[in-house]
Amino acid sequence: MGLIETRESVKIINIRSMWWESSKVYVAPRPYHALAFRIKGNAVFTHGEKVLNSSPGTVTYMPANYDYSAQYPDRNEILVIHFQLKKDLEIENFSPLSSAAVFSLFKNAYKTWKEGGNCYYDKTMSLFYEILCNLPSADRHSKSSPSYKSFLSASEYMRENFTDPNLSIEQLAKSANISGTYFRKLFLQKFNTTPNRYLILKRLTYADKLLSTGKYSIKEVAEMSGFYDVKYFSRVVKKEYGVPPSKLYCHITTNDMSGSDGFS
Repeated sequence: MGLIETRESVKIINIRSMWWESSKVYVAPRPYHALAFRIKGNAVFTHGEKVLNSSPGTVTYMPANYDYSAQYPDRNEILVIHFQLKKDLEIENFSPLSSAAVFSLFKNAYKTWKEGGNCYYDKTMSLFYEILCNLPSADRHSKSSPSYKSFLSASEYMRENFTDPNLSIEQLAKSANISGTYFRKLFLQKFNTTPNRYLILKRLTYADKLLSTGKYSIKEVAEMSGFYDVKYFSRVVKKEYGVPPSKLYCHITTNDMSGSDGFS
């Protein structure tokens, strides 16, 4: 059961408008849940083996008592509702059918909370539940269908073999007996990112870990991370972070956050 299906009692703690510059942070477990609308910027959240991508117009639910690493390649702006909920659920990402409508609800909730006044809490709660009603189910496809099960198996194979430089989306789609176009469509709806984007970020995260050890050359890191060519690896790093691979680890571990407690 996900957030939008829960019938547990919710108690809002606060609603905040937040922003921060490009950064990479670790967020320790917190005693409250969070539901955020991303206004600007992109984010990649990692918890163990789970990776979730968030982009402008999406809504992210982050459970209480949940630690994660967050990577923000550019400036981020969000509206976030912090609340209490007795049940700990799984992290979820939602792509509303109308991002503009959901954004409007978040803005109204923030304004109502900030201004206070008569019955402000009840009005805010009403807007909160209206937001939930406008969030689609995370999975629009039947999990029992053979094609969907094959898609999940292929996605899992990609996650476990991302360092293979010969891995391709067409190859994965063929193994699942579906077209490349359909594979990309399912992947985007399931994980809110493209499979190519997922592969690049997965490989960059692994490259960051290898570089942090100081044991490998840039060429070795590129090969071990799944990049077929060190020049291509350098171009990708430069495009993502604005620095060459030799500066990557230093750049993303010392670029501190401003104006935020680290959530999105």
